[in-house]
Amino acid sequence: MPLCADPAAVRARLNTDRPWSAYALGDLAPALAGRTEWHLGPDGALLLLYRAFETPVLFTLGGPAGLAPLLAEILAPDASAGVAAEPKLYLSIQPDILPLIKAAYDVTHESAMWRMTLTAADFSPPATSAVRLGLAAMPDLTALFADGQAAGEAPDFFDADMVAHGVFYGVYEGGALVAAAGTHLVVPEEGVAAIGNVYTRRDRRGRGLASQVTGAVAAALLTHTPPLDLLALNVNQANAAAVRVYARLGFRRYLPFYEGLAHRRAARP
Repeated sequence: MPLCADPAAVRARLNTDRPWSAYALGDLAPALAGRTEWHLGPDGALLLLYRAFETPVLFTLGGPAGLAPLLAEILAPDASAGVAAEPKLYLSIQPDILPLIKAAYDVTHESAMWRMTLTAADFSPPATSAVRLGLAAMPDLTALFADGQAAGEAPDFFDADMVAHGVFYGVYEGGALVAAAGTHLVVPEEGVAAIGNVYTRRDRRGRGLASQVTGAVAAALLTHTPPLDLLALNVNQANAAAVRVYARLGFRRYLPFYEGLAHRRAARP
């Protein structure tokens, strides 16, 4: 099926499940048009390949029946037409789609995740000493996130553009940034924001700092002008401490999904 270049048609599909489609809605921003490939299929199915990174991100919306023909285009295309299968994908898919991927790909770093959402009515703001962070804080953020690299805990997909165009807060102690939270995207045109890049230095955990910084970001987003009607975040289901922090702030579990790296079997050494 040909790529869909009509943002209105894509938006209509995504709006059928806004909480699950939060990140994809953000990818409708005009500045990202050159990085996105949208495929629309039967039964309301939608497939997105987001090519801002070395490994494309695969997002799907819809059930297996509608997505099967779309997935066939990228997982097992017609070699006679000179189209190669994607060698590697970063997955953001619901559980019933994972078997379709595994039919042709090996999946590593497979993580069961929760998509959580927050409304103003549910928000329980904590007392906080967090301060707003801008681009001047990039060296501090880089040093803080480096604390988690050896353990594989550093935030994924972080860059300076997120700080420049998003909302970040942090807590300093003794001149050092010891906790921070921010956003992956803030897209007022779609009424959506995604919270992420949440990290507390390993020697300062258990003191409520993650709640402070995440709460400060959420408070700023809930009072954003123009209003944002959808706030979302992703959290690993195995990270019980983080799930508790977000639940105390008022975030609610929306649905489970999977992240992971999919390697085309035939392409692996």
